[in-house]
Amino acid sequence: MADTDSLDTTVFDAIILGTGFTQTIVAAALSRAGKTVLHLDENDYYGGESGAFGFRDLLTWADKIASSSVEDTSVPADKIQFEKLVARAYSHVDIQLYRDSAKTNDTVIDLASVLASLKTASVEDRVKAIEAHIAASYTTTDPSKEAKEAIQTLASWAASSSAAASADYSSISVSQIQALQELFQTTRKYNFDLSPKLLYSRGPLTNLLISSGIGKYLEFKLLERTAVYEALTDKVEMMPTSKEDVFVSKALSLKEKRLLMKFLQFAVDYENQKEVWRDYRDAPFTQFVQRAYGLTDKVLTAVVYAIGFDGNDEATTADGLKSVKVYLQSLGRYGNSAYLCPLYGVGSELAQAFCRVSAVYGGIYMLQHGLDKHNVDKEANQWRSLVDHNGQTLQAGQLICTREYLSKDMDAYLEARILNRSYVSHCILVTDRSAFGDTTLCKTLFPMGSLILNPGETPVRKNEHTISVLQMCGGTMSCPNDRFILYVWAESDTPDGTAKEELTAAIRKLVHIPGDALSLQAPSASTQEPSASAPPPSGASTTTTLDAQVTGASATSTSTEDKPRMSLDQELDMEQVRQEILQAEKKLFEETETSTPVPSRPSTPSPTSPSSSNNKPLSKMFQKSKSSAGLSTVPAMAPRAIFGLFYKRTTSWPRVPYPIGSENLTPLPENLTVLKPMTHSLDFEAATEEARAVFERLCPGQEFLPPTPDPEDSASGF
Repeated sequence: MADTDSLDTTVFDAIILGTGFTQTIVAAALSRAGKTVLHLDENDYYGGESGAFGFRDLLTWADKIASSSVEDTSVPADKIQFEKLVARAYSHVDIQLYRDSAKTNDTVIDLASVLASLKTASVEDRVKAIEAHIAASYTTTDPSKEAKEAIQTLASWAASSSAAASADYSSISVSQIQALQELFQTTRKYNFDLSPKLLYSRGPLTNLLISSGIGKYLEFKLLERTAVYEALTDKVEMMPTSKEDVFVSKALSLKEKRLLMKFLQFAVDYENQKEVWRDYRDAPFTQFVQRAYGLTDKVLTAVVYAIGFDGNDEATTADGLKSVKVYLQSLGRYGNSAYLCPLYGVGSELAQAFCRVSAVYGGIYMLQHGLDKHNVDKEANQWRSLVDHNGQTLQAGQLICTREYLSKDMDAYLEARILNRSYVSHCILVTDRSAFGDTTLCKTLFPMGSLILNPGETPVRKNEHTISVLQMCGGTMSCPNDRFILYVWAESDTPDGTAKEELTAAIRKLVHIPGDALSLQAPSASTQEPSASAPPPSGASTTTTLDAQVTGASATSTSTEDKPRMSLDQELDMEQVRQEILQAEKKLFEETETSTPVPSRPSTPSPTSPSSSNNKPLSKMFQKSKSSAGLSTVPAMAPRAIFGLFYKRTTSWPRVPYPIGSENLTPLPENLTVLKPMTHSLDFEAATEEARAVFERLCPGQEFLPPTPDPEDSASGF
């Protein structure tokens, strides 16, 4: 990695701007193919919109995003306004620091009188006065550096000098000071993801990590459970998502288990049974599974959300079956789960792994490197060079970047082509215990239409998109062992509603929000257990290392360790998967039951046939599903929210090939590739496939990220 501000070499095959996930894959692939690559980032961290931060850095990022002004329209057309364009992609940034309602002696420090007397004072003077008032009221012996930092931060929020802290800080409590102090003390134990995601065990990204050898830089844990909220019972219930789950589930009747196993048997081999789903290819996936297989509401919940959901509420039958098959292929590869969770922060760790490969093959990296403008040959419609903050001109045959690195006129061209704008509402929530009892690493889904966003108001508003929740534990190395992180996100169609408004209804079903009467009840002070007594998350799920060098013999052995390490060469032949499902189904059919047997080949009425009683909107089904006990539900003792960060991110992207009403705008240069924003889907598949497509266009006929040679083999002469 370059450690100077200027370069001896200024001409490259490709210049890549930003260390986001897609850029880093392209950089690794191009360097591996022998291309000279210069990789620049104006940020001081890897990952871009998929970055991961410690607690202190997360506050810095949030305040910077919230306080950045909009782009300056008076700047020249070729100028880059990186920080302003990044800030434009985020809105409604809101920091919440919650009080501990279980503490009966939580002293409250009133700041109203101090704030009133400082109305005409400068922000700096207000902060100092408020800080002194808090320090005088906060009785403690020899306060630590972090305690002083917490007091100073709260004073800054109370003085409204931080645009991100929009909560009312006219009074603060001792528990808030202590919570913030603890977060500062453990800041390095946190790795907060801006765009949390998982990997399918047998998805394109995992396969790429194995084939390229890049996986040896990474460690993973297996996702433990998947839960789905049901509106009628008002419960978050664990769903049966594997053969083992089907057998032990008390949520499904024997008939429902047989229906589910029958569908799974079909889905594993659906591509060879096109006659079953051909007429439903472009119809909603829910319509196919209802009509063709007659699945009950409970089974439909498991199939559509717990197994087949990939972030697309409008999935067609072709999309849904593809997702289900990838899920089934991934099951059993490393354990009883289809998903892998990277340790130490999802996006940043993956990005840095690919950056290492690029650097090994000659890629040059410069973080926190300011950029000034682009030089474009408009007559030839070719990008020529980039000028950095030092005035140095950097040239390349190809420029690859995300939108925030574009010049004013380039960005205007993209902006004119966007018709339907889309956004993702996010929340990062720190809690004092698991929201799912003994389950510590869990994903949860709130189906569209299952929640009321504005209880007590008229007209009633429900969630228009599925809300996803991913709970991280200390075992993922993303938080201390006595803390948990809940990532909550959902697609949004409007920039107006805040992330807090769109996500709080789901959060209320999982945690106690101090001061929110509609959330779960907090345990009383007499019954509250120390947070350290929560089940140790570090031992709750399996750690996996992506090392493709382990021999096949070792892959078949069974480890007795609490946290066994497995390599990604532990392949499971798909024929074995089919046979296991068949055997499981046979066992179910041998059970005695008086209900009508499931037919061996389901009938497939046309998607255009009249609606039947089974063809109901999915949101209606969850409101009418029968009450039954899941594998497990949320614990009786609700976790308490300690800290929350809400924000909204734009994912808008052009969907037409020409400007609308702005035909005179200069088109983008032919040798410029602008990458799409990170989607709201649960996995990295879209970004991985985009990186592959970019590489194949720039390097036709060359292998995409072939295996890297083993240094030990090279040293020994082999």
